[in-house]
Amino acid sequence: MVKSMQAQAVPIRRTDEFVNNQLQDLPLSMKYKETEMHFYMDFHSHQGYEIYFFEEGSGYFLIEDQIYPLEGKDLILISQNESHKSSPKLDGPSTRSVLHFLPELLDEPSRDALLEIFRHGLDRRHLRLDAEQLNRYYYLLDRLHEEYTARSGDQIMAIRIYMSELLLLLRRYIQNESAHGKEPADRRSINPKVEQAVKYISNHYAEQLTLEKIAQELYLNQYYLCHLFKKTLGITITDFLLQTRIHNAKRMLMHTNMPISEVAESVGFNSFSYFGQTFKTFTGATPRSFRKSAQRAGG
Repeated sequence: MVKSMQAQAVPIRRTDEFVNNQLQDLPLSMKYKETEMHFYMDFHSHQGYEIYFFEEGSGYFLIEDQIYPLEGKDLILISQNESHKSSPKLDGPSTRSVLHFLPELLDEPSRDALLEIFRHGLDRRHLRLDAEQLNRYYYLLDRLHEEYTARSGDQIMAIRIYMSELLLLLRRYIQNESAHGKEPADRRSINPKVEQAVKYISNHYAEQLTLEKIAQELYLNQYYLCHLFKKTLGITITDFLLQTRIHNAKRMLMHTNMPISEVAESVGFNSFSYFGQTFKTFTGATPRSFRKSAQRAGG
């Protein structure tokens, strides 16, 4: 791997337009008990909230710079526009059910309270329900799938009821776990060097990073670090650095009036044209058009 972490082929990491488009038709998008042998997911983000239920298999899940070990029956909560990816191990099948939904699916009086579970720190987004709660979750997931596929006249009303009940179930679980001082799901299976690499990149992405520098910070051979990172997370260090830079660039474009050239420099790009090329590959839009769309959406 070459020293420079800029001059690399640009990976395909983009906004999940498929999910975004589905949510325009109905404020819920659903994948139900999908099983694959060699499932791979790129880093991506999308509108709305996501509940990722990993029914079978093992592996890891990333949200921003947080890594979670995945086991069968684990739940992951992802907030709006957070970059994330799953990385199941390839030695067996993995099965997942995924719910994407927009906040307007929920009734106004209870909306904020139900969505609080997505605003907790990232250490409270990884859940393992007990047997009774898991059975209830399965029941509500099945009812949601029935209504989602039926397309009946009162579909939205039924989906709203079941979705609210499902979120209430998770809200009460988190409140109960916190009240009893219980820790989130065990994270000891994560290789500490991989976790350190993720944290280091997330804290230093704006600098002119090289693989050699990252490896030195972690006291590792750079080729071993590359192998360990890719084996654990299913993504190269260079790809992870690029997606981190682009995600932070998106935030700056949405929430500041900083000139685009300064945004590029602020997230670690020393070439404006390379920033534009990389940004469009990730998001499907130029930085300028992305900013205009975000401004229109924000009113």
